[in-house]
Order: sequence, then structure tokens, then C-alpha cells
Amino acid sequence: MPFSIETERLLIRPWQAGDHATFAGFVADAEMMRYISHGRPWDAARIDAYFERQAGFLAQHACCGGAVCLRRNGTAIGMGGIQPLEKAGLFELAWWIWKDYWGQGLASEMARGCADFAFKVMHLPRVVAVIDAPNVASIRVAEKLGMHCLGEHDPHELAERYTPGEIMLYELQSNAV
Repeated sequence: MPFSIETERLLIRPWQAGDHATFAGFVADAEMMRYISHGRPWDAARIDAYFERQAGFLAQHACCGGAVCLRRNGTAIGMGGIQPLEKAGLFELAWWIWKDYWGQGLASEMARGCADFAFKVMHLPRVVAVIDAPNVASIRVAEKLGMHCLGEHDPHELAERYTPGEIMLYELQSNAV
């Protein structure tokens, strides 16, 4: 089962070697990272660890947080997909859209495509989203998708890669779509 998700305007695929510079530019932008790493840009070691982790997820689970590309021209405009939350035994829907593409409904389109893949291809019974409480735009995406808030959680209890703190956890069950 190759990991590839197509929607009307987007293609989500595994990262390729040529995507590294685009991703590095994205995670270097404090505004983009506001709700991902509290505005702190990622250094080279964190970027490398991310790419290694996603390759591992792809090999082990046939899914990852991959490159989100515009179908019309192949331009990478974000990160999205499905990734395991190892400590919790759950799978997370993840979505980031580059700020130049905000306000076009692309995050919602991406999240819907990822949920469909999770339920119809991976046959998962449920998925979750990890959202920083002040991130109103991502909360709207989760709600449009039909996700329900499970309340505040410590993300480090869900996956080792997350630092301790507080996030809002949203859930969508396969029978809800």
C-alpha cells in the first residue's frame, strides 16, 4: 500500500531528497512555527530527526507526515498525513500549510483526504489531532472534519517526540464519517 493521498487540489506524498530545503525554510519561520514549536525555529538536527522519523513511520506503518503539494504544479506547500503516537497506540492526523496558502481551505481539504485514507485504506478505527489550544484555525479544521474534543492532554504522554505541556486532543471515529 503506497502512501499517496490525492484530493481535488492536493497530493500528499512521502518526502523526497529535493524537499529538504523547502521544509527547512518552513520550519525556520517563527510565524509558521507559532503553534508547532512555540515560535522557535528548528535547527538542522531537529530537521534531520524529523525526516528520519517520517521515513521510519513510512517503513513501519505505510504512512507518514509527508509533503503536501499542489496537484496543478507539484509545489510543496505544507506537511500533512498520518503518523503514529507511539506511547498512546493512536494515529494522528497532522496538517501544516505554508502561510502563503492560508485561508484557501487547503488544510480542511488535506485533513479530509487524510481521514479518508486512514479509514478506507489503513482501516483505522479512529484518529486524533494534537492541537495547541490557541490555534483557532486548526481547531476549526478539526471541527469541520467532525472531530470531537477530548480535552487537555500532555502531548509527551502521547509520543516521545513531543515535549511536556498541554494540548487539546481531538478525535474522529471511523463510524462518524
